Amino acid sequence: MIKNRPTARVILADPADRALMFRFVPPDPWPREPAWHLPGGGIEPGESAVEAACREAYEETGFILTPQDLGDPVAVNAGEWSIRGSRYYTVHTYFFVRVSRAEAPGTRDDGLGHRWWTVAELDSTTERVFPRGLAVLLKDLLQGVRRERPVTLNW
Repeated sequence: MIKNRPTARVILADPADRALMFRFVPPDPWPREPAWHLPGGGIEPGESAVEAACREAYEETGFILTPQDLGDPVAVNAGEWSIRGSRYYTVHTYFFVRVSRAEAPGTRDDGLGHRWWTVAELDSTTERVFPRGLAVLLKDLLQGVRRERPVTLNW
């Protein structure tokens, strides 16, 4: 049985136009080698995607954000994954916000690290970065380009 697990993620851009990412070991079907992903996580019952994005950003980074700070979603992607014998179908909803400093007030990482990435670094890295297409999306967002509807990124 496949369980639905919608998530909300935040592209946090600092004054130097870098995005905060966390290192993690992805679940199946990806190789079990460290990769990078944006802050965020599961949407709780009764919570909207933007509310979840604000909560997750605070829990993982210490940045206090409001739904007004985030606005409408900028991107989505969806697909299946599994961990410890459980299968999931996830729709990730991505939001974008600029923050006033690169020092997150309370960055919580799971021991694998975190860092701020430039568009050029995201575009040229050989490391796995989630979501695919983030470099192009971030470049547009930093230039003030926001689509009428969220961009659909590859899984």
